[in-house]
Amino acid sequence: MGKSLLFLVTGLTIVTGLVQVRNADRIADIPTVTTEYFKAQQAKNLSKSLIDNAVETMKANNDWTGTIELTDVVDTLAIMKKSTDGRKLLALGLIDLEELEILEEVNLSNLLEDIQLGSHPLDMNGALTSYTMASENIPENNSVGTWDEYKVLLVSKTNYDDIEVTTEVLMQRDSFSKYSYMTQSELSSSGSRIWFMNGDNIYGPIHTNGEFAMAGDPSFYGLVTSPNDYVEHNTIATDPNFYGGENFNAPTKSSPSSYEINRIVEAANYDGKRYESDIDVLFYTDNDGEGFVDVSYGGVEQTNTTCSGWGWSRTCTTTTSIIGGTQETIEIADINGVISTSGKATVVGQVHGEVTLHSEEEITILGDLTYSVNPTSDSSSIDLLGLVSEGDVVLDKNAHKYTGSQDVDIHAAIVALNTSFYVEDYSSGGVKGTINLLGGITQENRGAVGTFNSSSGNIVSGYSKNYQYDNRLKGTIPPAFPREAIFSIVYWKEEINKISE
Repeated sequence: MGKSLLFLVTGLTIVTGLVQVRNADRIADIPTVTTEYFKAQQAKNLSKSLIDNAVETMKANNDWTGTIELTDVVDTLAIMKKSTDGRKLLALGLIDLEELEILEEVNLSNLLEDIQLGSHPLDMNGALTSYTMASENIPENNSVGTWDEYKVLLVSKTNYDDIEVTTEVLMQRDSFSKYSYMTQSELSSSGSRIWFMNGDNIYGPIHTNGEFAMAGDPSFYGLVTSPNDYVEHNTIATDPNFYGGENFNAPTKSSPSSYEINRIVEAANYDGKRYESDIDVLFYTDNDGEGFVDVSYGGVEQTNTTCSGWGWSRTCTTTTSIIGGTQETIEIADINGVISTSGKATVVGQVHGEVTLHSEEEITILGDLTYSVNPTSDSSSIDLLGLVSEGDVVLDKNAHKYTGSQDVDIHAAIVALNTSFYVEDYSSGGVKGTINLLGGITQENRGAVGTFNSSSGNIVSGYSKNYQYDNRLKGTIPPAFPREAIFSIVYWKEEINKISE
């Protein structure tokens, strides 16, 4: 028993001694480590100030490029006079509580002697330069990858005493195709409020500059943003599900500019297809697996009416067809992917390849419009479709009959500038089915796809919505698709080095 107790006491003594030695070593190391950490944080803060200033400048002027000196944006003298009190360092997040307790056991003024204003003034300087694909002397070993006209690389280099920080930030004007759903207003073009309802499922990034209107328990699986709070229905219990998070204090986002639309027409004239009349567009895949599109235009519209029966039982059917005209068959791989018309366009079929269809008037979807290879089941799919209308994008009232289903499948990133994506005669014909959209909708005003009972919240006409986000749209966009005016950050990289004496 005595020997066991002796071994135990001896063991505790050895352990206590080791802890004391380690603490002593740590206390000895803390001044150096904390000093270097403090200086590195200051150098990073200086670099961030330059980046922030450049970002604000780019918000005011999208075409800005140039150089910003640190002395233009940072009061270095004020930084150098910043208090070196340990508890203020803790408040600034430069040290943690455990480090503070150890620091209080040493002389803090000696610890930070080399970084105080006085006998050891600091060397603080830095600058930022922006680069585009047309710039000379772009820094080597950058991480931009493939350059295009929408990317700007910001590189800042700052030093605080003997610590140097190089920050590389890639900015990019994102495509409107990145949104699963976006509107300038949630009111219809006639001023009526349109509601998200029971059974609605929306995936991917969602934004409005107006006020979302919620009835029942619609589900949102992407981040929902708006500058305004959403409006609840006054007779239906409302509890929307924001599974992807929400921000109702978000900045306003602008619609595509005329410059972006003109770029589509320019691309069509350059190496795509441009038409000066109404067109009918049929996408399909041939037996060899190649993507084609038949474009029909010209001709004369002819209306035929046939009737049967007599008296009250007499019924008549009217059909419209095009007599004459031209049909052009195009292999998608042979053009730059842009098809544009000054008139209206109808579209239907199966898309194989990357295409943007643009109309200066209106686009009507006649039936299922899908990819040859569905990216939700095969991530190697190269099929991508953009629909850009300077008017409306309309889902034909008989689109659900195209394949004999009550549902309609649409694979596309849709833009309707004036004003909406909507269903023709959405308030008549009873309940149809579901619009299964893979892609996204950007529209000026909210368009209606159905109506619901104000007491029960159940649909009484038109379609339910199942809007799925195509995750490829985060990095891949349809040809010449419109871009936002603002820039977003693609990546932010920092490298910290100690300057050799």
